[in-house]
Amino acid sequence: MKEEFAVSYAYIDARDNMPIFVITEDEKMKARSARLTERLRPHNLLAVVRRVELFEGTGEQSTVIKLVPGPPPRRASNYAINLALFIVTVITVLWAGWSFAQSPALFYIYANFLHLTYDPVIVMVEYSVAILAIVGLHEFGHIVASRLHHVEASLPYFIPGIYYGTFGALIVQRSPPPTRDSLFDLGLTGPLVGFVISLVVVFFGMLLSPILSSTQYSELTAYLVTINVDITPLPLPLLFDWIWSLMTLGIPANYTALVHPVAYAGYVGFLITGLNYFPIGQLDGGHVARALFGQKYHRVVSLIGVVILFFFGYWLMALLAFFLFSGRHPGPVDDVSPLSAGRKIVGVLSWLIPVLVLPPSLSYF
Repeated sequence: MKEEFAVSYAYIDARDNMPIFVITEDEKMKARSARLTERLRPHNLLAVVRRVELFEGTGEQSTVIKLVPGPPPRRASNYAINLALFIVTVITVLWAGWSFAQSPALFYIYANFLHLTYDPVIVMVEYSVAILAIVGLHEFGHIVASRLHHVEASLPYFIPGIYYGTFGALIVQRSPPPTRDSLFDLGLTGPLVGFVISLVVVFFGMLLSPILSSTQYSELTAYLVTINVDITPLPLPLLFDWIWSLMTLGIPANYTALVHPVAYAGYVGFLITGLNYFPIGQLDGGHVARALFGQKYHRVVSLIGVVILFFFGYWLMALLAFFLFSGRHPGPVDDVSPLSAGRKIVGVLSWLIPVLVLPPSLSYF
């Protein structure tokens, strides 16, 4: 410890008999902490760095390093659960894709306006590939960041779902992130990858979306009324609307598009990414908020995020976030070394993601 830090004094924590070192901070704190982490790794020890009030009532903060046991050695991985959940999710996503592909509107448009053969199997596969790519590559982003920062993490656990076919996926971190920088990267990479893939899916889905004149739209609507099918317009996220406006430049304003299931998959990807990036608890956005604001303000920011979700109609997600994700965040091993300046800028700008990709309100979500 003295080879890396200027140690004022040390003592034993009576609660667990682990040593605590009171140190002096300097401008090389982050590099020193990283070296110490690597030197302790073979001994399966973690050097937890915190600012604490050693003497109650004084208000004086001291920087301390406490040595604690690292995570237990990982047993041989059993991927049976990951594989089983993935297979079940593929089935539920295919089922959802088949349901969307059975749209009477699409059958009618292809037969009466486009004069083409409509194949729902192809549409089912397109939707399924799009959804699984969005969810899977989101988690792959987390895994890459984990490997880069030497954080042990599991393979993705896909979550089967109804209607859309999946509720997303998750990975389990088996060791804590070493610094605020690594915590930030772990939180941001998944949503960033998911955002980019959703953007690509929306673009290609819009290319597949049939555009109807006002006459065709009226005819389609009249047909759907006769078979008791309602086509209620989707509330569109800002980015979705902007992309559509750019792609339809030159098309008369009285023309209407029917959203293709692939574009809808991108819409769902936007929804998943936006909700997951809210700065709440241990959601991905919560990790970024914890790295940005620290332990002191993280819980306040989380509660503000819950209130905003509820206010904009995402009451179910707000309740889930409040009860499941708004607890205390453990933070990184070194919670004293500051977040890098570049990450602070990126972190602030990244809050545009939910603003751009979430629809104004989905009261059932």
